[in-house]
Amino acid sequence: MLKFLSILCLLITSTVQAKVNRPTQYVLLAFDGSKSVPFWKESRAFAAENKIGFTYFASGVYFLADADKNNYVEPKMGVGKSNIGFGGAKADIPVRLEQMQAAMEEGHEVASHANAHFDGSSYTQKMWDSEFSQFTSLMLKAWKNNGAAKKEPDYWKDYFTNHVVGFRAPLLGVGTGLWPALKDNGYLYDTSRVDKISYWPKQINGIWNFPLAGVKIYGTTKNTLSMDYNFYYSQSKGAAGPESKYKEYEDQMYKTYMNYFQSNYYGNRAPVHIGHHFSKWNGGAYWKAMQHFAKSVCSQPEVKCVTYKELMGFMEENKGNIDAYQKGDFEKLIAPKNLEIKLSKKTQDLSEMELNQLRANQLNLHFNTHDGEEE
Repeated sequence: MLKFLSILCLLITSTVQAKVNRPTQYVLLAFDGSKSVPFWKESRAFAAENKIGFTYFASGVYFLADADKNNYVEPKMGVGKSNIGFGGAKADIPVRLEQMQAAMEEGHEVASHANAHFDGSSYTQKMWDSEFSQFTSLMLKAWKNNGAAKKEPDYWKDYFTNHVVGFRAPLLGVGTGLWPALKDNGYLYDTSRVDKISYWPKQINGIWNFPLAGVKIYGTTKNTLSMDYNFYYSQSKGAAGPESKYKEYEDQMYKTYMNYFQSNYYGNRAPVHIGHHFSKWNGGAYWKAMQHFAKSVCSQPEVKCVTYKELMGFMEENKGNIDAYQKGDFEKLIAPKNLEIKLSKKTQDLSEMELNQLRANQLNLHFNTHDGEEE
């Protein structure tokens, strides 16, 4: 009997030692796009007020004047072609650059959204190499090309040569040519894939995979991605809905995001990925929902709303714990009974079949409706 108890104690001790410390709940709030100066200002002000780090996935063509558009060559469409236009008049671009500069100096991250926002799912590696090279060139020359060379910060060239390490593909259009090109061009993480909400990041071929999440829209049987445009399409088919529905759209997104957050916060603490645009579709419903969400979660204990580069730093330091995190092999918080949105007893993860359907639908969704920014 004594021997049995000794073995039991040893097993219990081993189980306790096998557990890891409960990880921080990381929340990633990011934007695709970089054109609208008013949105730059508004997002920066909101971040400062709420102590948030945003990641801005910038489009290179917004830093090339319309008059100079032929200096860009889209890998398939050719010279001077863009799905989102260009940067406007030369005089407009330094103002935009000053906003980006201010964001960088405030601790936000600038990453790459490539250039002209075409679908790159069939690009070869050479085509992606061209996109990445042109993005870097456009950003390195942006001040000089637009008559503001004297205003260029000292750190600018170093940042865009050595410190742009993250990428999100336009239209989430990925293919076999992308992955080796990312590695060869010095990128360290990608945010273009789709996965379950409980997914803990892993490196795939040396690149950290930080996917958007497949989520079930609150109060419906519909599935979508944790991105504003996808809600816009699901709720009003990618066109302005009736003004009377705007508040409903906003609340639905907010509650979906809160479901996502609470499942992870009281679950395995997988990072929460939210992707938005510099747009105020449906009366700004989605930007309002994101702000409401951020205010609700970013000040909670053990939560960090930070840049992807900061998440990557955490992942690098904790590579040996990823399997334990994925399993939730740590002491979890007990969800209070008075949660704003009651946690479901069922998993919030979509099935692999549902995720595959979202992946298959993604490009068609964007092809049906223009994905440009508001001015």
